[in-house]
Amino acid sequence: ESDMGSAAEANKDKAAAVVSAIASQSAALDEPLEVPGGTPFGQVCDAAAAVELGATKIQMIFADGADVPEDAAGSALEAFHMNVITFIAYCQSAMGTQGKTFDAGLRDAAKVLCKSAGRLVATATESAEPSGSLRAVLGECWEAVKDIKKLPKDGRVAISKALMRSATFIKDTSTELSELGEGAQDEGGNPENPDEDDLRFHDEDFTAEEMRVARACAEFASASFEFVRKIVAPIVRGSASDVDALERALDSSKKFQVCLEDVGAGVYPPQD
Repeated sequence: ESDMGSAAEANKDKAAAVVSAIASQSAALDEPLEVPGGTPFGQVCDAAAAVELGATKIQMIFADGADVPEDAAGSALEAFHMNVITFIAYCQSAMGTQGKTFDAGLRDAAKVLCKSAGRLVATATESAEPSGSLRAVLGECWEAVKDIKKLPKDGRVAISKALMRSATFIKDTSTELSELGEGAQDEGGNPENPDEDDLRFHDEDFTAEEMRVARACAEFASASFEFVRKIVAPIVRGSASDVDALERALDSSKKFQVCLEDVGAGVYPPQD
């Protein structure tokens, strides 16, 4: 005979159905609806806030375990399920017209929230006794909602942020290469962690010819960063909203970034 009461068992079964439904319904996030104009991002945030409120109610109702009246439990689970379905629908209709960068960010964050919501329902009803991890799982839901609200509000902002990240990678490569040949400042090594120091390259690891090539590559990397900066800055500061054109600019910047990182990696002599 089960240790759980009949109400707790029934609530666990209802919860399992909700968890399964959320898992299958969240697959819709991979299929944007391409609604003309799309759903404003503010509505997505409002729907996420409703999931957060619903999650808090679930935690309160099942704080002492799954053995609560079936009517109250069923009503709460159904309402929370509707919160999640509504959120998925708003996300789905917000995607499809803002470009792949915006879509990818929203899709990934939305899937995290859906998984957290499913985990919360399962954890809340797993036992007739209070769950020691329920508040932690509720915290995961809250964090997932915060992450949704921090997302770029539209395609232009999403692409601008991605362009800035790409430009930062290029700048980092340029900075790293520019430090070659300045070994005199670095002679102290890393006395706190000699093992880590062994993994670093020093000027004496380079032959004269390798250093000449490295410095030439450093000049190229520096010029590359200036070039990318002059292209990216007006896009980020501007108001261009042709998402397809901006996505092409981002794709080109990422390809250039990869090429420059290959140049940077190729500068260093082979390790034994």
